[in-house]
Amino acid sequence: MLSTKNYSLALLCAWVLAGCGGGGDDVAFCGYDAYGNAVFCGTTNPPSPPTPVASTDTFPVPQALLNVATQSYSYSVSAYDRFGNQFTIQYASAPGAAGTYNGQAASTANVTESFYENGALQETDTFVNYFVLSPYQFLGSVGNFAGGVEVVNSFQTLPATATVGQSFPELSATLYHDTTQTVSDGTLTEAIGLSADTASTALFCFNDTTQLTQTGMSDNLVNGNSSTCFRIDTSGNVQGMQITTPVNGTSMLFF
Repeated sequence: MLSTKNYSLALLCAWVLAGCGGGGDDVAFCGYDAYGNAVFCGTTNPPSPPTPVASTDTFPVPQALLNVATQSYSYSVSAYDRFGNQFTIQYASAPGAAGTYNGQAASTANVTESFYENGALQETDTFVNYFVLSPYQFLGSVGNFAGGVEVVNSFQTLPATATVGQSFPELSATLYHDTTQTVSDGTLTEAIGLSADTASTALFCFNDTTQLTQTGMSDNLVNGNSSTCFRIDTSGNVQGMQITTPVNGTSMLFF
């Protein structure tokens, strides 16, 4: 669900949130500038993730999958490092036109994913998700970046309902360097899991594990684990997001 792209940033300090200076009572060393000068950043007290509450409700798995795929939504989530830098992902999905994927008729969703550091746009990726509606089956996706092609090899039948704490394997896929599908970037396995959120909602998570080839690493894809979680109610409606993905090689929670 999330782009497999790995975020790698060059900024060293909290230019927007804290500003940089030469010292003071509320500063921390955070690297060097292009001329070898020490850079200090003001420290902050970034917000903490909300304390999760394990709902005892039952949630509809197929309906949640369908809603994530077909509903229009846009969310902004942020993560913070120890220097007070704020990293933000803006994630938007909207229904697309009917299409085909590897010769199979498919419905589509157009996804835009923008990444910011301290309010400054660093990167925007777009990709198209392809899926069958009834019964729901994800077929794959095509992104505007190297390594952005995913082709699903197997899709598992999922239970009608689930509760917080349960997890189920969903699919396995091959990642390709481009749409010719001749150079493999690696493999991806995905599981669906329900995590604690609030007493009346759950986090409906797409938990991905990738194993990359050398080409996949050269294409700067995520090698390892990441998760895209959608807040859902007991009808499976999408109400928010949380994302866990590496930034500069360090896993960060965006909430």
